[in-house]
Amino acid sequence: MLSLFRQALLCLLLLWLPFSWAAESGWLRSAENSHASVRLRADSSPQGEAQVLLDIKLAEGWKTYWRSPGDGGVAPGITWHEPVKSARWFWPVPQRFDVAGITTQGYHNEVSIPLTLEGKMPAKIAGVLTLSTCKDVCLLTDFPFEITPDNSGASFAHDFAQAMGKVPLPNGLTDNLKAGYHNAGLIVQATRAAGWQKPELFLNMPEDASFGKPKYRVEGETLWATIPVSDGWDGAGPDLRGRDLSLVIADNGVAQQSRVLIADAPLMPNADNDFELWQVLLLALLGGFILNLMPCVLPVLGMKLGSVLLVEKQDRRVIRQQFLASFAGILVSFMALALLMTVLRLTNQAVGWGIQFQSVWFIGFMAIVMLVFSANLFGLFEFRLSSKVTTKLATQGGSGMSGHFWQGALATLLATPCSAPFLGTAVAVALASSLPVLWGIFVALGVGMSLPWLLIAARPSLALRLPRPGRWMLWLRRALAVMMLGSALWLASLLPVHFSSTTNASAKENIAWQPLSEQAIADALAQNKRVFIDVTADWCITCKINKLNVLSRDDVQAVLQQPDVVALRGDWTLPSEAITTFLKQRGQSGVPFNQVYGPKMTDGKALPTLLTRDSVLNTLTQAQGDK
Repeated sequence: MLSLFRQALLCLLLLWLPFSWAAESGWLRSAENSHASVRLRADSSPQGEAQVLLDIKLAEGWKTYWRSPGDGGVAPGITWHEPVKSARWFWPVPQRFDVAGITTQGYHNEVSIPLTLEGKMPAKIAGVLTLSTCKDVCLLTDFPFEITPDNSGASFAHDFAQAMGKVPLPNGLTDNLKAGYHNAGLIVQATRAAGWQKPELFLNMPEDASFGKPKYRVEGETLWATIPVSDGWDGAGPDLRGRDLSLVIADNGVAQQSRVLIADAPLMPNADNDFELWQVLLLALLGGFILNLMPCVLPVLGMKLGSVLLVEKQDRRVIRQQFLASFAGILVSFMALALLMTVLRLTNQAVGWGIQFQSVWFIGFMAIVMLVFSANLFGLFEFRLSSKVTTKLATQGGSGMSGHFWQGALATLLATPCSAPFLGTAVAVALASSLPVLWGIFVALGVGMSLPWLLIAARPSLALRLPRPGRWMLWLRRALAVMMLGSALWLASLLPVHFSSTTNASAKENIAWQPLSEQAIADALAQNKRVFIDVTADWCITCKINKLNVLSRDDVQAVLQQPDVVALRGDWTLPSEAITTFLKQRGQSGVPFNQVYGPKMTDGKALPTLLTRDSVLNTLTQAQGDK
């Protein structure tokens, strides 16, 4: 009797075990990828729906990808065998991984992804799972599987429900959601009555565009997310207005899946995350004022000083009028620059500080103007007006005020290739803000640059304290002529690059510069190396100062020549969509721009506009990995 019972029990086990084992694939591994294990389980829901659960376990430091991987990687996918034709995937909320400006979206450690199959539950489910996993390298691995679904009970139902609990809901988080596009940037605005604690945004990328890392700003109940857009190859991204955007917003464990139509960008109260508007306006005033101390403006200031000294009868009223006219020239010129930036933004063109020096026509015109002024100061010719015009100017008290107006305008145009301290932040905020804020910041820049001129206008006695006219004025005139000639020659030196497509390299630099790209940064970091980035332009005066005072120093070049340092240079002398996109993704609008990456500085650190030996060497030391 006992023997018969044992035989019956054995038969039951033999019948039950294969059926039970077939309810899941078991943990699958590949000889080509020891860093990942996968398992597929299937069951029928009480409603008769076919449910599949994909479990993924990854080794420490490895990751796989969401439905929209980002700048790299491949989303998990399954090639189904008959009779299954397709499945609906439910994606849990991912995480963001950012290295060297490359952003990806996915999972690490372990994740369970629920799926449902279309149609009636088949007797057998088979296929091939293709999984992309990455750490220092990326592996694309196929896992063939075969499972027979059954009613395996509460365990599967619990695991499936738990996995579905991590999938974003279609509503319940945001009260209002908008998306807009302008100036190679996507702006998402979301409101939530409960406010925001730790917001995160994950976006489905279009086939022809790539999204960078979002920057968040919370204003009360409103969340603003700004996302740089490129074409995925370091070029400017397409105009996304009118397209449908799929995204996930998450905050403190709650997530919502949404779709929204991309329109014109909603206006942000302040586009910069670190400065209030009044602080940016103050930076604009300081930046404009310091422009007067930059070498690019000195020739015009010298010419202005000479015009005061050459007045035979120094009259307070005339001096005040002259400097007020120059102030008007400066202010009108900054407003003209604001208008230019407005037009470029509305037409989705590249904008940046000093971009007019990328035009051969502008450089040629400015070189001719400076050459004419120089020749006049050398006495090669004089501007002579008819007696009728002279009498009219005298009776109106104008004393040639238009000339002083154009002196202010000329000073502004020559100031734009200089990136004074505080100026870069103010201009970057202006070009990323609403148009009213842009105009306000550019007006503040003009007022800041005009402060010395306004001081003389308010206190003409300062000009009257200058020495009386004498022979020394002839020497001053010649000195001014030399300064003007130097400016003309400098401008002329910028012209050859527009015809030969080669830039002027510094003879004192012995650094093995390589072309700048996001991929080059990622490759260097993957090799545990440091990266020094120099974005420059031949027309940038501040760039030349940095090269002369810092980058040409023997001790700096010795560090940049070390085996674990990769020096990358981006040249913005001519228009370049790749360089423009690179700068925008880092919140910059002009050159010079210097940044350091390294094993201990994977997110990069921007250096000051005016480089110093200590700022370069100390940052490179901080970025160095363990030896």
